[in-house]
Amino acid sequence: MPDPARPVLLRLAMAAGLSLCVSVPVAAQPTALLVEDQRGASAPRSALADEHRWVPDVMTLVGLDEPGPPIHVLLVPESSPVAQGAPTWVAGFAFGSATVVLLPQRTPVYPDGGLEEVLAHEVAHVLITRASGGLPVPRWFHEGVAMVAGRSWGLEDRTRLALDLLWGEKVPLARLDGMFRGDEAAVRRAYALAGALVQDLLERYGPGLPRGLLSRMRRGERFEEALRLTTGATSSDVDGIFLARQTLLRRWLPVATSGAALWFGITVMAIVAGRKRRRRFRAELARMAAEEEAAARVAAREAAREEAVSREEAAERARAKAGPLDAGGHDDWPVN
Repeated sequence: MPDPARPVLLRLAMAAGLSLCVSVPVAAQPTALLVEDQRGASAPRSALADEHRWVPDVMTLVGLDEPGPPIHVLLVPESSPVAQGAPTWVAGFAFGSATVVLLPQRTPVYPDGGLEEVLAHEVAHVLITRASGGLPVPRWFHEGVAMVAGRSWGLEDRTRLALDLLWGEKVPLARLDGMFRGDEAAVRRAYALAGALVQDLLERYGPGLPRGLLSRMRRGERFEEALRLTTGATSSDVDGIFLARQTLLRRWLPVATSGAALWFGITVMAIVAGRKRRRRFRAELARMAAEEEAAARVAAREAAREEAVSREEAAERARAKAGPLDAGGHDDWPVN
């Protein structure tokens, strides 16, 4: 962590489909988390899980095979001096290599997820500090790797990054760390850019990059040299990758968001909607025709039944009227 005495602002992200696992031994025992809720008995129940199954994955990601000392996790109320002194957009932070502070009342807030994701992000900061042997790690790398550990890079993060690159100026790597000390807008922009940069590096050099780089630092190499020995790239190379990524997105985003593309998209959606409406209309006509045909058959059967009943009643009336004439033969008629 670049400055262990300062809170590490929480921001979570992860590229879809990126695995945290690499072909290295996993620690037999994960680092223990000792949770202490300082909010009092009247506080709502913590949303933290009983077991934190992601801890071994984060240890593997950063290159720690031994559990090390337990990490103390403090849940503090908004009325505490710690919470009062933290910016309103901060949901958690890490101190050095042993302590994490969480502000449960502030979750979720962009780009954070639930409290468990907040915890994963901040624990990653502690483990990165341990994995580096306490040597300084650039803030952008610290945060980017912690965002991978948090496992929450999603559509909102990509949208913010796209909008930032579309209307904001390009940011060289040398300026990125300083943005984390700015206002809320600058900090959010810094997280989006750092997350995208680390995702690019992991895709380019593999998910074992943090482990390899931090293990070299633990043996005494500074970040710049550890980066070069692990990837063959210098910070200048990484800066070129970073600027190229921004340039590529800036080049294609105006095309994707242009009026022509917009109207093309609207046209396609209108065609699809029209086809769906026509299918629904044809289905409705077929349903109505079937109902009318069924109703006609029922009416015909009812009319036939009524006609049969009418004929039977007419025959009954005729027989009743002609009854005396049918009482006997002609010989029985009276003689005048």
